[in-house]
Amino acid sequence: MIKRLRQEDYEDIVTLSEYAFQYKLKDEDKEAKRKQFQTQIILGIKERETLAAKLHIIPLEVYMGNARYNMGGIASVSTYPEYRRKGYVRKLLAESLSVMKDNNQTVSMLHPFQVGFYRKFGWELFVNLKKVSVTQEELKPFPSKRGKIKRYNKHDFPDDLYKLYDLYAKDYNGGIYRTKDWWKERSIADLTVGVYFNDSDEAQGYILYTIKDRKMKVEEMISITPDAKKGLWNFICQHDSMISGVDLVLQNNDPLVFMLQNPRVKTEIHPYFMARIVDVEGFLLQHLNNIAEEVHLLLTVRDEVATWNNKTFSVSCDNVKETLVSNQKDITMSIQALAALAFGVYNAKQLNDMGLIKTTREQTEQLTILFPESGPFFSDFF
Repeated sequence: MIKRLRQEDYEDIVTLSEYAFQYKLKDEDKEAKRKQFQTQIILGIKERETLAAKLHIIPLEVYMGNARYNMGGIASVSTYPEYRRKGYVRKLLAESLSVMKDNNQTVSMLHPFQVGFYRKFGWELFVNLKKVSVTQEELKPFPSKRGKIKRYNKHDFPDDLYKLYDLYAKDYNGGIYRTKDWWKERSIADLTVGVYFNDSDEAQGYILYTIKDRKMKVEEMISITPDAKKGLWNFICQHDSMISGVDLVLQNNDPLVFMLQNPRVKTEIHPYFMARIVDVEGFLLQHLNNIAEEVHLLLTVRDEVATWNNKTFSVSCDNVKETLVSNQKDITMSIQALAALAFGVYNAKQLNDMGLIKTTREQTEQLTILFPESGPFFSDFF
């Protein structure tokens, strides 16, 4: 039987996580972890009072354009080896969807140990990371621009960071809404912050980075103007006498590599996070508030796990309702394809070309109105 774990289960929760993910919490970190658990829903399965498997649901919000959606972050999915292959994770994931729906978390995200495994439960890959390695010899600055860089550490950084991140994230789909606590506890960690200011002293971009053993690692690079992107790159190049190279983690659509004098640098694309629509009707109702044009379509969703989504929806203007009408005029897609479409991984034409949906020209136009092209963005971990 699945149970919601409580504070008295704390030691068992930590012990299972330590075993499954092969780490050991320091004593001084255990209290911080306990406080995190208080904000989470932790589902577990016990055998004879022994915790056999668990998962955590972290309450978060994500941007879909300018709007914020309640999101359930699935984390720490773990089972002791002796209890595996009993279907415990399947049961926990199915229960987590019911819990998230009851909590009005219309979308969910997770970091997969295996993409194919979580696709079976309705999650779909929605964002890749671009990992770029540039040698010292290739650190060539752009023609100089006015502006300056100010450095900060985690104990002293400006409110401009929040504003810059939010401005950037609102142009995409999927970025976590970062509270100030999130910034302090997760985003900054032990990173140095470099903020670009233009000649009017307006913050327009930043990088989060470390330097160790003559290697610079840029964990996040955000810019809202071309000058900021160039200024941040030039700041990286200014380290050429003290580093052997720089490794950058960029969003998949970031054009920095294209802009370099020598774009032929080592570049790897890594599948990263997966997303899922938990409640199709609730998600579409909120989503329609952000659509300027009228839309009329019948949408049939196939969802084998969250059965409340496994139906045909009539979508029009500001209304979504279940309908028994299903014919050649409806658009049929899996819950995974819907996530790819909603988060802007692929547009309707591309999904049609892959055979993941089948649409007429008119239906493609309607889906494009419902889900305007705006790519995914995600730069966190949980």
